[in-house]
Amino acid sequence: MQIRLLVLLTLALTLYPWPAHAMRCGNQLVLQGMSRYEVRKRCGNPDDESRYYRTVYRQNAINEAVAIEIEIEEWIYDFGSNKFARRLIFVNGRLQDEELAD
Repeated sequence: MQIRLLVLLTLALTLYPWPAHAMRCGNQLVLQGMSRYEVRKRCGNPDDESRYYRTVYRQNAINEAVAIEIEIEEWIYDFGSNKFARRLIFVNGRLQDEELAD
C-alpha cells in the first residue's frame, strides 16, 4: 500500500506543469504574479534594482483613449560565476516577467 502511494506521488510530481523559466531561490520557486514582498521573502534583497514609470493608453467604456501611468521595477539577482544572473520585472508591484540579465 505504501509503495503504491509513493509511486502515485512521484508520478504526480513529475507530471505537474512547473514553469520552465521559474527562478529558484534555495528550494523555493519564484513565479509570475508574486508580489515584491513574496519575492524578497524567498530570495532576499536583489543585487541591483531600478524603477521607472511608463504611460500606456487604454480604451474606456465609451471608446476614449485614457492615459494610465504604470510603475515598472527591475531587480537583478546575481547568483555567482557558476550561474546566470536573472532580471525580474515587476509591473505595479507584481512579478510580470523573468529573463537572463545582460
